[in-house]
Amino acid sequence: MDQAVIDKKVEQAETVVNAYGTILAKLKHVNSALPNTLLPYDKETIKQAIHTLLWELDDIDDDVKSGLIQAYVFLEQFIPENKVVVLARGQAAIQSADPERDDWHYADEANNILVQIKVAMEEAMRDMSLFVHPDK
Repeated sequence: MDQAVIDKKVEQAETVVNAYGTILAKLKHVNSALPNTLLPYDKETIKQAIHTLLWELDDIDDDVKSGLIQAYVFLEQFIPENKVVVLARGQAAIQSADPERDDWHYADEANNILVQIKVAMEEAMRDMSLFVHPDK
């Protein structure tokens, strides 16, 4: 691939990742799920940008690499807004320990959403394993 094309691809990836990083920096606390409407780009675009930077930047600092990997995995916590609502209502019902609570019927679905997020994060970490141990 032509070096100018690679440079342009890296520049675009940096723009996407920087916008995503700005969103992450604004988060006040870690949630188990966030609405994907907060993302500056769709998840696939952000994933591709992170991949591009990890592949194309040879002299990438270990801390930067680690941050990119963490950002990639954390991306799986961004889910559709309706699922965020179900999760919040289900978790509140579970925490209340009151089976008579109005939102109790969300409890099982909330647990399923948490499992889906966990599995997606584990898959994302597997995707990143090449970059964690590139010599293996």
